[in-house]
Amino acid sequence: MGSNNELNNYPKEQKDIYEQIKWNGWGDTRKFLHLIKPSGDIAITTEKYSAVPLPSLRNFIKKELTISGQSGTDLEETPSVEWEKIQLNAIKPYPEFMREIKSFFSADQLKDDKFARITHTYGKSLRDLVRLRIGQIKQAPDLVVFPHSHEEVEKLVQLAHKYNVVVIPYGGGSNIVGACEPVCQERFTVSVDMRRMNKVLWVDRREMTACIQVGVMGPDLEQQLHKHGVSMGHDPDSFEFSTLGGWLATCSSGHQSDKYGDIEDMCVSFKTVTPTGTFELRNGARAGAGINYKHIILGSEGTLGIITEAIMKVHTIPPVVEYYGFLFPSFTHATSALEQIRRSDVLPTMTRIYDPEETKLSFASKPSRGAFSEFMSAAVKKYLYYIRSFDFNNVCLSIIGFEGTKKVVDFHKASVFDYLSKNSAFSLGQAPGKTWAEKRYDLPYIRDFLLGNNLWVDVAETTVSWTNLLPLWKEAKAAFVEHYKQQGIPAWICAHISHTYSNGVCLYFIFASKQNSEKELSNYVQGKKLMTDIVLKHGGAISHHHGVGYEHVPWMTRYATNGWVGAYRQIKQIFDPKNICNPRKLIPTVEEDKQQQPFLFNILNVKQSKL
Repeated sequence: MGSNNELNNYPKEQKDIYEQIKWNGWGDTRKFLHLIKPSGDIAITTEKYSAVPLPSLRNFIKKELTISGQSGTDLEETPSVEWEKIQLNAIKPYPEFMREIKSFFSADQLKDDKFARITHTYGKSLRDLVRLRIGQIKQAPDLVVFPHSHEEVEKLVQLAHKYNVVVIPYGGGSNIVGACEPVCQERFTVSVDMRRMNKVLWVDRREMTACIQVGVMGPDLEQQLHKHGVSMGHDPDSFEFSTLGGWLATCSSGHQSDKYGDIEDMCVSFKTVTPTGTFELRNGARAGAGINYKHIILGSEGTLGIITEAIMKVHTIPPVVEYYGFLFPSFTHATSALEQIRRSDVLPTMTRIYDPEETKLSFASKPSRGAFSEFMSAAVKKYLYYIRSFDFNNVCLSIIGFEGTKKVVDFHKASVFDYLSKNSAFSLGQAPGKTWAEKRYDLPYIRDFLLGNNLWVDVAETTVSWTNLLPLWKEAKAAFVEHYKQQGIPAWICAHISHTYSNGVCLYFIFASKQNSEKELSNYVQGKKLMTDIVLKHGGAISHHHGVGYEHVPWMTRYATNGWVGAYRQIKQIFDPKNICNPRKLIPTVEEDKQQQPFLFNILNVKQSKL
């Protein structure tokens, strides 16, 4: 482990990450979708390429977001306000707390300027981005603190407990369930930006573990681990702009979870700073000595304290990485193959199956590949249609990956490809796998573009049993579109499977509709309620990997039962007797349970929900 001086030596000339990414959208400021003239096509610009056309995307949007008998939905620009014009709530005066905190932290570690406060108010949910774009910020944090070490987090939490100050850990800010939003009007609130705690402290190649500060972002983490010849292999959709601490706090899952496990499988131990002291777990392969204490903290979303350092499992960087694309005649064929593979003795590193609607979106959002490639694509379509009898309204794309030594990869491929063939899959080779690897983080940029053009996009993901998978998929898709159709509002929904287990899968829905004229979120609330109720009806989890925040709190008692919610309240009372740690998240308050206080889900930028 490095010395405290090393850990505290954050380069003063280096910009903090919040200054380098979009304040009112997702990700890199150099990457965005836009219209190009004179064609009017949608294009994507990145740090490497400028204005690459996506020639099919605009027509896809117009066609899919259309009610039969009505004219198609076209783009209607709805620009964001400038951040300089946003009016923030005044900082609450607290001279005693500020005097003491300034005696311990340097001036560079304490920020209360307008931009710092704006960029630490919300995550990246639909509700967050809509409010940012219209300049609706009612509870910005009073102060943003940038700790450099575990010891500094301890001091901060001690002071917060002493002065009854709310503390909310802030990782990459990619959360989409409201987990990092300040909601206390009456108390001084500190957002704790963990991203300067970004070092791999040590790697043990014999035990295959690494001790890591939890503010490290995904790409930086892997870059540091690769210097030691190892990888953690945790690659969620938010990988580029999320942190290890955020993954632990929300029970994250990565693309390669079928091989390497979810974050709770990778985590060995960690330190957690709470108002009543620091809790540290022993580092070991396994223990049967009572309760598995790490699961009290994992998924707690900062409501019990702040995780600072974690010991994680790592593995040798795989020498062979191969990802393939396949087409199935239908979602039923694809899920049948997937279940058979899961029941076998061999598993791919990753299997993603896109339903017909998301398959169409995937093809529509690709750049043109040139005349020869387009010709070959047309030839494949003719073969599948005339020879294999594929109906292209039902075709499903699948991306299947293998990692390991060549011997292991070849062995797994042979068995998996046999199951795929028996279920009528058609191989597209490795090209779609390479495209997926290059574009797998792009979907939020499409969402940002649609938000800027009077549309909204949101997601709902769950874990559901194999038995209930197809019934849930069918009902959710039909009910969502029909609900908005009855109101004369166009709507679209798709789904994919991204993680598999012996007793179920992660089913991930993406849905879209039009914004209303007032840019408030009653339409969204209706859709979210509808989707969550259907998920619970079919025995699904209210979240597989996004967490709870306040967006899912209205369903927590129904999902986890009164007994477990009550037990968690007692645990929180022990860890956090003054309720300073991210209040009103994860579980309902007693007042919410008794309907004496409205759920935040129902009131934040919502005038009236009709569902």
